[in-house]
Amino acid sequence: MKDLKLEYLVEKELKDMHRRFEAIGGEQEARNYDVILSDYLNGKNCILCYEAKECIRKLKSYLYGKKRFEKLVVGIDPGPKPGIAVIGDGVVVEEIQLSSVSKVRELIDEIYLGYSPKLFMIRIGDGDITNRNRIINSLVEDYIVEIVNEKNTSEAITNKDVESAKVIAFTRGKRVREKLNIVVKEGYLKDIQRKSRIESDGKITISRALAKKVALGELSLKEAIDKARNEK
Repeated sequence: MKDLKLEYLVEKELKDMHRRFEAIGGEQEARNYDVILSDYLNGKNCILCYEAKECIRKLKSYLYGKKRFEKLVVGIDPGPKPGIAVIGDGVVVEEIQLSSVSKVRELIDEIYLGYSPKLFMIRIGDGDITNRNRIINSLVEDYIVEIVNEKNTSEAITNKDVESAKVIAFTRGKRVREKLNIVVKEGYLKDIQRKSRIESDGKITISRALAKKVALGELSLKEAIDKARNEK
């Protein structure tokens, strides 16, 4: 690769996958390998990519004997820290735990770009209505999105966020065609206020109005606490 930083990051990803690899010098050597990851070579056995995760995602398709998956389904278990499972032609190819709902759209875009499947679909569990609808509204205008009944997805699951996402990905749901209203229940706001007390070591309880902004993704919990502190 010409980009040395990209080469380093790709090598790190491959090591984490416990994959054997070699760094090679140029086009002549590339002919001796089945698959080449490169940011400038564009041959029959070359995967052209410009970002580490993109390189690895394109490689995974090759590892399953295809240039790209026919059908890629992303299962999402909605919550403050969404669980994500990526299924390529019936095989689990990625499991991801995100730190916040706001990161879902960016990740979905990266997954779509990296795998470039013929059919791409997102299935999201029907639990946690507030976060579910926030996620759906960020995706529905650009992707196929289905809501899946989570009633039977949580039984015998120990790592709920990611394991539920797998079950959701394999379960047919109901197509969503437009943005949904975001309903914030009183109990949800009180829980955010409770978290604000914990986060501030008992010094700050944010207002209901600020809690609602956190619930809607307009403010992070830290930003709401800082705002409440400044108002005092």
